[in-house]
Amino acid sequence: MSRRATEGETGFGSDSFLDIVANIVGILIILIVIAGIKMSQAPVMVAENQEVAPTQPQIIDQELEAFLPKIVPEPPQSPVLALEPQEPKPFVPQKPKIIYQQPSQELLDEVQKMEQELVRLDQVMQSRKAGAAEISLKKQEVSGKVLSMVSQVNQKSDQLEQEYRQLLSLVDTTQEAREQLERVVAQSRQVSEPQEQIKELKHRLTPVSQLVTDKEWHFLLSENRVSYVPINELLMELKDQVMKRGSWLAKYREHHGKVGPFRGYTMDYIVERQALSAIDQLSNGGRGGFRVGVSKWEISRSDDIAGEALEQAMQQNSEFFQAITEIGTGSTLTFWVYPDSFELYRSLQKHAHSLGYQVAGRPLPFGVPIAGSPAGTRSAGQ
Repeated sequence: MSRRATEGETGFGSDSFLDIVANIVGILIILIVIAGIKMSQAPVMVAENQEVAPTQPQIIDQELEAFLPKIVPEPPQSPVLALEPQEPKPFVPQKPKIIYQQPSQELLDEVQKMEQELVRLDQVMQSRKAGAAEISLKKQEVSGKVLSMVSQVNQKSDQLEQEYRQLLSLVDTTQEAREQLERVVAQSRQVSEPQEQIKELKHRLTPVSQLVTDKEWHFLLSENRVSYVPINELLMELKDQVMKRGSWLAKYREHHGKVGPFRGYTMDYIVERQALSAIDQLSNGGRGGFRVGVSKWEISRSDDIAGEALEQAMQQNSEFFQAITEIGTGSTLTFWVYPDSFELYRSLQKHAHSLGYQVAGRPLPFGVPIAGSPAGTRSAGQ
């Protein structure tokens, strides 16, 4: 008997059933299509020795068979098997198995031998250390002995050197005594045997000197060396300086100045304002006035001036030779001579006379410079 459906119970519909069937059919169709595609792409499995007969063309007309080309069948191609790549399985490391094994008797014996060898080597090392310490002690002892011997040798050497010096001093004393004895013997012989002494006398004609009124050229002889003194050039420079300062000298009575250096020499001078003489006043028309005059001048030499020795002065390229060449013959050469240069003065005087010059000699004491004043004396040339 059929049961009547109660209220509120939903009835089974045919639409939902049809939808389910349609979905199942669609899924089956998709699977069939996929399987067909895979089958079409799958390789053909052919046996290696199996030959595939080529298809022969069908001849429609028997008479045309003679004109048809012969078809040579192509060799069969080897089948290709395509395999799908498979993913490698992950490698899972396994724990190593530890196998405990009892060491053999041979290995134990070898270990025991090695331990004995180590003990022996340790004993050898200890003995060698003891030997090295003993050698070090002996070395120190020998070194001390060597140092003491060196000290003794040095002392002996110093003693021998001192004795050698004493011997040399004795030899020198003996030599001096011998020389003194020889001198005494020689003197005694001279006293006992008097000899005639010959003295050589040189006679020179001394010409009459005359005062120098013309211009003279000056040279300084010091330490047996000669140098040219530019007194004339310095006086010209002094005159120019006084002329330039005439207005200044009119205000002051006295002026101290210096000119040079010229060729290593300088001149210190004193200029004074002097009154006119009676004759000068008359010639001036009786008007008052004054004159400027040099009351004193003094020459100082630079330390750079070394001068020339006699042999150097006699050469043609020397300063002395060039100076007398520029002066010209017939002039007067005035030599200011210090006590240590009289021999040089004689030689230069003789040479100047041979060249035709007049020579004037003016000796100077040590420490006194070349100087001049209106109250001084003129040079006397020969």
